[in-house]
Amino acid sequence: MAEDGGSRTRDLLANERTYLAWLRTSATVMVLGLAVAEFVGTGGARSLAAGIVLLCVGVAGVVYSGVRYRSVARDLEHGRPPVAHGTGGPLIAGIVLILAIATAMALVVW
Repeated sequence: MAEDGGSRTRDLLANERTYLAWLRTSATVMVLGLAVAEFVGTGGARSLAAGIVLLCVGVAGVVYSGVRYRSVARDLEHGRPPVAHGTGGPLIAGIVLILAIATAMALVVW
């Protein structure tokens, strides 16, 4: 790694912090899915389906975060600005998460 006055190091560490935030969020969604499937006993199959939806969204978050982390790290290592990744992926991930939670709530409540 070339001398860069710490800028590249800061960027790599920021990328890692972002990756860890994605992992924490994904793990939380998966735990929520397990809790819904296990502890919401009145719904039966519906609470199990709600839990599975949340669990799958959490797993998708883990996969997406890993792919994004490696892509940004590769760009940083080659001196390319990672701004080319845009906000499309995180925006879609947020929408999917909101829809998954809404679906899970609808399955459990009704």
